[in-house]
Amino acid sequence: MNERHKNLSWWGPPKKFDERKNERKISWLELFYDLVYVAAIAQVTHHLSNHLSWHELLFSFLLFSLIFWSWINGSQYYDLHGSDSIRTRLLTFWQMLGVAAVAITIPDAYEGHHQNFAIAFAIIELLITYLWWSVGIYDRSHRVFNIYYTVNYLIAFALLITSVFFTNGTAMILWVIVLVLNLTPGLIGARTVVTVLKQRGQVFSASATLVERFGLFTIIVLAESILGTVNGIAEVKDKAPSAWIAFILGILISFLLWSIYFDMTSEQETKKGYSYLQWFLILHFPLLMALSVIGACFKILLTGILVGVSNEVRWMFCIAIATILFVVVAITKIMEEDDESRSYIRPVSRLMVVISICILLIPLFSYYIGTNGFLSVIAILLFIPVFIGVRSWVLYRFFDKR
Repeated sequence: MNERHKNLSWWGPPKKFDERKNERKISWLELFYDLVYVAAIAQVTHHLSNHLSWHELLFSFLLFSLIFWSWINGSQYYDLHGSDSIRTRLLTFWQMLGVAAVAITIPDAYEGHHQNFAIAFAIIELLITYLWWSVGIYDRSHRVFNIYYTVNYLIAFALLITSVFFTNGTAMILWVIVLVLNLTPGLIGARTVVTVLKQRGQVFSASATLVERFGLFTIIVLAESILGTVNGIAEVKDKAPSAWIAFILGILISFLLWSIYFDMTSEQETKKGYSYLQWFLILHFPLLMALSVIGACFKILLTGILVGVSNEVRWMFCIAIATILFVVVAITKIMEEDDESRSYIRPVSRLMVVISICILLIPLFSYYIGTNGFLSVIAILLFIPVFIGVRSWVLYRFFDKR
């Protein structure tokens, strides 16, 4: 560090990549940072619960992906370069302010007034671009890594500003290009990253803390299913026994999904290698969006417990759950496994593929069963892999382990 940067030690330069800890305690600032995303995701889920259709679902996935991309970058930057400094706190505050502004503009975007969202998200884009570019100012050796991010993100920023001056349809096309630009730097620069790290005698892998951060964010999105269940039943004026049964089934399904995700992926790290981290990031996009869709569907299903709902909602609900199961199985393929984790994961993975297919077939016959019957079948199917997994783990832990 040169003399000028030493004099700015009170400001706090970014932590160097080589100083990154594989295991550390998640900071209170990171947890506080996550809260602003609750508001943004709630806006998406709330809209879906009131206007659920395939068209709205696709547009919501675009908005959700942009928001989740910003969370990934903020969290990954903190994991690699964050510190307990004034600089880190101030930049985190600016990001939170930007995401809160994005959350405010989401209803306008759904109504076809995309300009405010584009401007608010452009601010987020510019902040994230600055984060990665600024690392190279303090650590010249890192410039070989952040060049891909800086260039792509600046182009994306320009497209966001450009979209303000076009119609809503054209703006959506530009936003899709923005998302592609935002997601590809890690893939474009993968060869460079691997080569440079190899020259330095290093192998990149996602830290245990970063994996844990994704788990915490998953809980935030999973909370939408709890909220959807509560809000759905709360709107039912005649809370007959069938309504309470539906309420129990909704909470049970949320609990089973929590069990499946965390029993299959928690307490592990990704396999060593830069590509495994990229897969870990990408797979969480459909996983978390599916959880958000489930929250929206729960509200619709439970609000209409007495009058019924369209089969389209049931199809979306089943596709979302099947997506979660398929993606969880895919995630297990890129995670390191010790013997104890393997005792649970191996017997469950194949079973979950079969369960996913069975869940996708339910809407074909759901015309003959009510909402409670529909939710009961899903709950039973989700309970099977959880039970098999726990049984296998118990047998390993208490009987097979030497």
